[in-house]
Amino acid sequence: MTGDHPGVPGLGDAPFNAGGRRAARNDEHDEAAGGDAHGRSLILASVARDARLDRKFLLLIILAAAIATLGLLQGSAAVVIGAMLVSPLMGPIMGIGFGLATIESNLIRRSLVTLAAGMAVAILVAMLIIWLSPIKDVTPELRARTQPTLLDLGVAVVGGIAGVYAIMRKLSGVMVGVAIATALVPPLSTVGFGLVTGRMDFALGAALLFLTNTLAIAFAATIVARLNHFGPSLTRQHTAMQVVGIVATLGVLSIPLALSLNNIVREIGARTTVQSELAALLGKDDRVDSLNVRIENDEIAIDGVVLVDRYASQLNANLARAVRDKARRDVRVSIVQLRQQTNAAAQFEERLNQRLAALEQREDESRAILAGLTVGDLVPRDRVLLDAQARRVVVQRDREEEGAEVAAAVDRIMASVQARYPQWLVQNGSLTAAEAPPAAGAPGE
Repeated sequence: MTGDHPGVPGLGDAPFNAGGRRAARNDEHDEAAGGDAHGRSLILASVARDARLDRKFLLLIILAAAIATLGLLQGSAAVVIGAMLVSPLMGPIMGIGFGLATIESNLIRRSLVTLAAGMAVAILVAMLIIWLSPIKDVTPELRARTQPTLLDLGVAVVGGIAGVYAIMRKLSGVMVGVAIATALVPPLSTVGFGLVTGRMDFALGAALLFLTNTLAIAFAATIVARLNHFGPSLTRQHTAMQVVGIVATLGVLSIPLALSLNNIVREIGARTTVQSELAALLGKDDRVDSLNVRIENDEIAIDGVVLVDRYASQLNANLARAVRDKARRDVRVSIVQLRQQTNAAAQFEERLNQRLAALEQREDESRAILAGLTVGDLVPRDRVLLDAQARRVVVQRDREEEGAEVAAAVDRIMASVQARYPQWLVQNGSLTAAEAPPAAGAPGE
């Protein structure tokens, strides 16, 4: 009966109310799903926009390549980091990753074209700057880009994951860190350096580093994007094929990186052995000035400079024998021995330098005193007798000949010079045989 009264809830209203609540919940779910789809669409649009080849991209890649090349030639890590921040190459690389995740051929094609154009422009700019530069020395910053290892692959993979997370969460600060951690433009500048200077080992090593960073970032972006439901729903077989393809590509890429890492580990081990054996052969006060250890064609090459108190004629042979027994490799040694100064020799040299400095100072003071006394030609130069060793100056004068005014002026000049150089004795008179200073003696301080 209560159901007959309008506006009063009754038993007859229960199904309607329950259905209404279910409908409201479904609408909320659809709205949330639609919101997620809309957010993914915005992210894909942003990625596609960053992967476009336009004037802004070309300008940024030119500036980044110029900054990176100059920083590499200077050996300045700060300048190279600045080039990483300016570089726009992260955009097309992320475009490749998201394109693979969504199987969007247009996005993949656009990103590849943009990336190829950026690579070509960066290498050409680097080649032009290096060709014009009078400095073509190999700096540590250049050498650091020529030996990529598995560690670089790991950094790139982690950096790619962080980059995708930053794009999805709109964290621009994180992208700055990713750009610094994963070097893209500096390896391309190193490729240009290798091509201009004929160092193909540098060009190939830097190209491998760029390929490592690019593929690792792109594939990491693909995996993270798939985990966040970007792209169509694939069957398990398609998903497995995608994962296997990525893992296989990274596995092939890992082979030269593992070999490079193994070479670095071998060089570090060889250097440790050489340092230990060389320290055992040197004397207590001997020291190593420079030491270079490298592996060339399965042979350990050692060269450097040591400072020794006593020359050891068999140092190179003994070191080669000791390292050969430890490392089980052929060894080539070229150590230059330089005799270092003893304490007595160093003290003698220091005293000699002090004496020379004192003599030079007295010579300077002598010239200044002579110029001060003869100013205005009131005192003729031939009437000034100067003994630098005794720091004594005698001005020969005839007051009657000078007159009162000139004599007073000369007195003022002598007083002024005496005040400026109180360690000197400036006096009137003439040098007699009894007063003449000794011909030689230690300078008075």
